[in-house]
Amino acid sequence: MHRIRWDDLQYVHAVAEHGSLSAASRALGVNHATVLRRIALLEDANDVRLFDRGKDGYRLRPEGRALLASLKLMDDASARIRRSLALTSKGIEGTFRLATTDAIACLLLPGFLGALREAHPNINVEIAVSNNPVDMSMSGAEILVRPGADLPPDLSGVQVASVGFRVFGARDYLAKHAGLSLQEHKWLGVAPGFAQSTVGEWQFSSVRSGFEFSADSFLALAGLASKGLGLAMLPAFVGENSPQLLPVDGLPEGPQTGLWVATHREFRNQADIETLLAFFADAFAGEHSQLT
Repeated sequence: MHRIRWDDLQYVHAVAEHGSLSAASRALGVNHATVLRRIALLEDANDVRLFDRGKDGYRLRPEGRALLASLKLMDDASARIRRSLALTSKGIEGTFRLATTDAIACLLLPGFLGALREAHPNINVEIAVSNNPVDMSMSGAEILVRPGADLPPDLSGVQVASVGFRVFGARDYLAKHAGLSLQEHKWLGVAPGFAQSTVGEWQFSSVRSGFEFSADSFLALAGLASKGLGLAMLPAFVGENSPQLLPVDGLPEGPQTGLWVATHREFRNQADIETLLAFFADAFAGEHSQLT
């Protein structure tokens, strides 16, 4: 079989996305004839027909549709490589402030900072920790990594992943309280400052509104649960990083929320801020499978 090159496949991906040769040629910055020729050569070399040509444009045949998901992954990977090269070539320096939650600061962020230092050896990062979204926004940080369904109007950024939640409990607690219903279990709750959070809304609608022990920190809740004081709804990455905790089966599935990398709108279009946004967006997006 003819050895397929990525630049050949780009033409297939562009036509599939844009639906016509002319639109694909504009997106790729080449002429109409080049797109037509490259697709024809690819089809001939591999003895396959990828598109049906009609008056309403080009439509992928089943043979082509089977490739589309892989092409999308390859295109995303290519874009990430280009961004990584750009980040490496555009060193930045100075002190920057990053605001995030204690769980993200302790369990996820440290894994990325070595790569950041390699790319930008003259950078200093101050990490501001807050579990209150309002305090985080008011921290003066250039970069914010925060969970939530969306961003407030004063922030601009991208959702890089979804954070999944599960119920966790200590092994001894689960052995002693096997077979209890949702409401019969002892629950560790979110403190009033977390009441409007994804977990707060889930608990107050599914469990109860009063708790013997509560906290405004998922790390604190994980610590309480590890001592057998009750069950806690935790981000999956927090519970799975607590050796004493086990996920609880047989209970309703927990909620999900977004994870955002953002900055204040007045900082957008500053080259160093955009570089940091791109770095952390790629870093956290790469951890997606660990968050749900």
